Amino acid sequence: MTGRHDRRGYTYPTGYRPNLIATLRNSRSKPSYAVSNSTGGERTFRLSPGDEPGRRTVLRDRTLCFLGRRGVSTTAFHLVEQLPKRAPETVLVARDPGGVVALAACATWPDAKIVTHYLDAFEARGATRTFHRNDVTGIEVALTPDLPGGPFDLVAIGLPARGEALLGRELLEQAHDALRPDGRLLASTDGGTTWLRKVVKEVFGRADLQGRAKIGGLVTTRRTRSDARRRDHDHVVEVTRGERTLALKTRPGVFSPGRLDIGTRALLESFTAPPGARVLDLGCGIGALGLCAAVDAGPDGVVMVDSSARAVAVAEENALVNGLDAARCVLRADLEDLPGGPFDVVLANPPYFSHGRIADVFCATSARELAGDGVLRLVAKAVPLHGEILERHFRDVRVTKVRDYGIFEARSPDRRH
Repeated sequence: MTGRHDRRGYTYPTGYRPNLIATLRNSRSKPSYAVSNSTGGERTFRLSPGDEPGRRTVLRDRTLCFLGRRGVSTTAFHLVEQLPKRAPETVLVARDPGGVVALAACATWPDAKIVTHYLDAFEARGATRTFHRNDVTGIEVALTPDLPGGPFDLVAIGLPARGEALLGRELLEQAHDALRPDGRLLASTDGGTTWLRKVVKEVFGRADLQGRAKIGGLVTTRRTRSDARRRDHDHVVEVTRGERTLALKTRPGVFSPGRLDIGTRALLESFTAPPGARVLDLGCGIGALGLCAAVDAGPDGVVMVDSSARAVAVAEENALVNGLDAARCVLRADLEDLPGGPFDVVLANPPYFSHGRIADVFCATSARELAGDGVLRLVAKAVPLHGEILERHFRDVRVTKVRDYGIFEARSPDRRH
């Protein structure tokens, strides 16, 4: 791929807008393997950094061994065990956070072209580090808003039961179109297989359950149709800000699809950005907070950042459609190297699924990026937890209850952390 590069290893196509199709590439040469603590010809891969052995998982008739703190997920287990012995020429692996399936594919088919896809930059960086740790150089890592177009001989995708159903369906539809005619799909889950079989059958016309398992399972099929049975999963929500009404596109996999969540609405009602203010929207999603701030303050000083390639693409499209494209949308794995600071206002609606870990990163980033008299405005439902996190990073923290949510104002960053 030609285009401009940055020091994080992402490659951006010249002239592309949204400026977001990023690919992390390793060499396409034949992979090598790091072998340690192995017996009987096992190829051993270390999934975690450091010298701790962690949990040991042996798969494929004891030919592959994975060592890591968390072991191998159920979705990856089913995919690895059911990889066909006959080697395909081109393989797409998707929804493989630890890189286990991609490593197994490389070991099983050393001459195949392996592409592994990620929606999230944090996961893509973690997988890339795992490949480097094991001296595996034959995997191409694609960080894009949608699955690569192919054509591929085989697509292997893991769909956790607790994942978003609409996103799972959309990825299966994209997997169908990425396969060549008669190409094969392997789709695994860590829950019941009823939903997975139903959706695969709707998209592909047929769905076969492969093997039996107490937990999760795997569905397989082949592409026999010219086109998938696609649905339109995108929706537009309208948000009024002053005298303007913004039309904001939402997509599956980007918080929150099909609607504007109550927490974001509560935060929007609590502030108006001053004219000319420099504003940072952390974890921007579709860009609702940042673009409303751009209406208040003007778009030139607004920066929106997310680790999701799809979120950043949607936010950038929303900025363009609403005439606010001077606002910058950036993709970051861990909120590093942010442009445009120091900021007068930071806005955040951190996700709740990480038990405060992401909120802590947001607060630390805010303390680092704010101007001396700047303010962080953060919304959260778990008020005591987020109050404790904020007080670790700011000397002045205040909270107001709005619609069962806490609206925090944090000033005077404590930069000793």
